[in-house]
Amino acid sequence: MEKTDPLISIQVSVYALDGKVREAVYCYLDALDATGIERESGSMSTVVWGEAAQVWPALQSAYEAVAAQHKVIVNTTMCNAAPLPARASGQR
Repeated sequence: MEKTDPLISIQVSVYALDGKVREAVYCYLDALDATGIERESGSMSTVVWGEAAQVWPALQSAYEAVAAQHKVIVNTTMCNAAPLPARASGQR
């Protein structure tokens, strides 16, 4: 079997347990943006994608940033087979 680049997409939702929902979500998104990782946010979740070696450290950095300021649950759904967002394939 031919080895290919490990492209992954991960859906992330941040739930603030301290009542500061907006602040926690923006803290997480700002930390993701600081890493340069591709993302697309909706009203309920954010999808990040890229090579696994770049995505994992970005998620860790974002989690550490939000966890340092808020009590949170960060829920993730990871996939190596789902289509990437349209923006990732140049369709937007």
